[in-house]
Order: sequence, then structure tokens, then C-alpha cells
Amino acid sequence: MENKKINVFKMIASLLFAILILGAYAYHIWKGEPFDQPFLYFGAVGACMLFSLIFVSGNAKKILITLALALTVVADYFLVLNASEPNKEIGLYVFCGVQFIYLIYSLIITKSNFARALNFGSRVGLSVAAVLFLPRYFTLTTMQIVSVIYIVNSLITLITLAVHMKTEWITFLGFLLFFACDVFVGLNNGGIEILGLTGGFVDFIQTYDIAFFCYIPGLFLISLSSVWANKTKKND
Repeated sequence: MENKKINVFKMIASLLFAILILGAYAYHIWKGEPFDQPFLYFGAVGACMLFSLIFVSGNAKKILITLALALTVVADYFLVLNASEPNKEIGLYVFCGVQFIYLIYSLIITKSNFARALNFGSRVGLSVAAVLFLPRYFTLTTMQIVSVIYIVNSLITLITLAVHMKTEWITFLGFLLFFACDVFVGLNNGGIEILGLTGGFVDFIQTYDIAFFCYIPGLFLISLSSVWANKTKKND
């Protein structure tokens, strides 16, 4: 009976939060005024973290997602509220910390020691390869190399979540949007020029803020996955 009451409360809270965040989000888009105000944008990110925090418990998955969302708030403080070139660097490094937390999360949900070794080893190998080989073919700054390492780790986390889609589907959908946001941000911040992209696709992503359309819904789903997260079991 007690669990049923808790689940009902979670369901009502999730519905109200969805109406609050996604409703306000959709309203501003419909009015042609997306979250271009820094405090409104930052507030939506903070609300996702607080929603996860309300339901945090001794469950490792809940704790990790809440910590990741908390670091996301810190990163966006530097990238949104106090945007400057030095702060952009700080924000990127904080987001690398976010990816480290999701690395731990991906290892927790992975039960096979071989799969864990493959998960971690592929991250290290691809990161080292990015540092050693990319500068030979592209003119990259240190921050751009760090960004590549970031996106590589994000992709491996996304793949891990996809493998565990049966139990991690909400987290996967949220992280998929989060990953898409990162890709479009990267393209619009030097990626297009580095890769030599041209054509209608470039015009499209430069005209519409696709990253924005992915980011807040992605964080909403990630926070929602924390609220409904169950403890991992050995037979998952």
C-alpha cells in the first residue's frame, strides 16, 4: 500500500513537472520567443536538477543522475549566465565531469566484466587516438580536442544505454536528446568549418537552434529517469 501511494505521488509529480517545464517550453516556442533569456533558460535546467533531487535516495543510479544534473547546472552557470571565453572553457571542463559521472553510471548498469572492460577501454583508446592523430589531419585548438574527447565518451554512454534499453529506455531517450544537443553545439562552434560541411543541412542547423530544441526535453527525461530509477539487479 505504501509503495502504491509513493508511485501515485511520483506519477502526479511527474505529470505536473512535465506540464510546468515542457508546457512553458512549448509556449515560448509557439510565441516565437524561445528561452533566449539566460535566467529563464538556466531556471529550466535548475528545475530538472531539483526535480531529481526531491526523489533522490540511497539508490546509486538516482544519486549519479542527480549529481550529473547538479554539475550540468554548474556548467550552464558559466556557459549561460556568465558567458565569456574563459568561462566557456570552465563550462566545457565541468561538462567533462558530467560525462565522467555518466561513465560510472554506464559501468553500474553493465553486468558483464568483459562489457565493462570494453566500455572503459574504448573510451581510453579513442580519447588517446583523438589526442595523437586528429591534430595531424585537422587544425584544432586544445578546447576542440577536449570537445572531441567529450563527444566520444558521450557516444559510448549512449551506446551502453541503448544496449540496456529494456530497463534504461527513459534515460536513453533523454541522453539521446542530450547527445544530439552536444553534436549541434559542436557543429555550430567550429565543427562545420573543420569538417568542411556545406549545403542545405548547414543552412538548416544555422537557421534553427536545434540544440535548444533537444536540450531541455533531454534533461527533463534524464531527471524523470532518476525519479523512476530502480536498483540494478544481478539478473538485469
